[in-house]
Amino acid sequence: MNRWVKVGAGILLLAAGLYVIVGEQMAGVSADAVVNAQVVTVRAPVDGIISLQVRTLGTRVTAEEPLGNITDPRPDELRLTDLRQTLAHAETDLRRIEDLINALVASRAAYAQQAEDYGVGRTRQVEARLAEATAALEAAQARLREADATMRRATDLSRQGIQTAADFNRARAGFEVGGQEVEVARNRLLYLTIEADAARRGVFLGDSYNDAPSSQQRVRELDQRIGELSAEVRERNRRIAQLEAAVAEERVRLARFREARLIAPAPGVLWEIMTGNGEYVRRAQDVLRLVDCTTTLVTASVRESVYNRLKVGDAVQFRLLDDGRIFEGVVARLAGSGAETIYRSLAVGPSAEHLKRFDVAVSVPALAADPELACAVGRTGRTVFAGRPLDALRRLMSQFGLF
Repeated sequence: MNRWVKVGAGILLLAAGLYVIVGEQMAGVSADAVVNAQVVTVRAPVDGIISLQVRTLGTRVTAEEPLGNITDPRPDELRLTDLRQTLAHAETDLRRIEDLINALVASRAAYAQQAEDYGVGRTRQVEARLAEATAALEAAQARLREADATMRRATDLSRQGIQTAADFNRARAGFEVGGQEVEVARNRLLYLTIEADAARRGVFLGDSYNDAPSSQQRVRELDQRIGELSAEVRERNRRIAQLEAAVAEERVRLARFREARLIAPAPGVLWEIMTGNGEYVRRAQDVLRLVDCTTTLVTASVRESVYNRLKVGDAVQFRLLDDGRIFEGVVARLAGSGAETIYRSLAVGPSAEHLKRFDVAVSVPALAADPELACAVGRTGRTVFAGRPLDALRRLMSQFGLF
């Protein structure tokens, strides 16, 4: 009985050993695994001479940390020069128009004084004629009264037969002529009254000229021309204001492009310096390459049989060589075989043996959060894509620093 117990125990131990050996060998373990990260290229924002503040490869940098500056000793000021010339031409044209307006204003003042003097003189002249017409009317009325008296005496004498018919006819003709003279004088007075009223309002009536003298007409023409030039002055002022704003904007732009700073876009490690300190670089030229520590991941290669069992989101365990800690992760990308192109933006490229197997990218959040290992780009390890029999023992030994 004791012998059969020993045999059974031996069989159980043999089976457990075979399970461990087979389980360890059959588990999905990567052939190689490398801590990797995205590489960010810092390009020159302007043309100029570069001066680097960080010159040692592997230097850790923080986000927004200055990496250097670029100074352009020969900025392109062609547009600023054109704007200044256009502004100077506009200001010159504005001064020309203002001088022309001043000259026209002076001429207008002279013509206005001349028109005023003419109006005063013409009004006095018409008023003098009006007084003359008034006197003429009074004289005609006096002659009419005399002719009327003569007519009445001639009528009485004619009735008495003392006066001849010829004398009576002459007296009657004189009376009729006197009445017509009064009518002419009255109409003349009315005409001059109308002319005087119009002259006082600045309107001059006559047969040989218009309603206004030539000096006053010239004043109106100058007022119209001054109004047109004033509109041009306002338009020039608006144009000058726009040009001044454009010049100010161009100066700001030149100041911005005359000197520019190189800033780290993210916390990382200086990976490659692509130009020498003091060199002249062109705009958009590659200057530095930084490893972005916020994008840390693990790239591994596995056999085809293991690869075909994986899918995005599967749990993964990653362990660095010479480090007992185990980091939990998930499958982030399955790129397959020959996945060389996807490594162009990563810090560590694949080896020839890696490209012969199937590529898997693993996201390990705990590794990215570790301050010591977040930028441990290039360190190698192993990834396990399925649980192994001795994982529990490994975790226990790792806690005590024995693994």
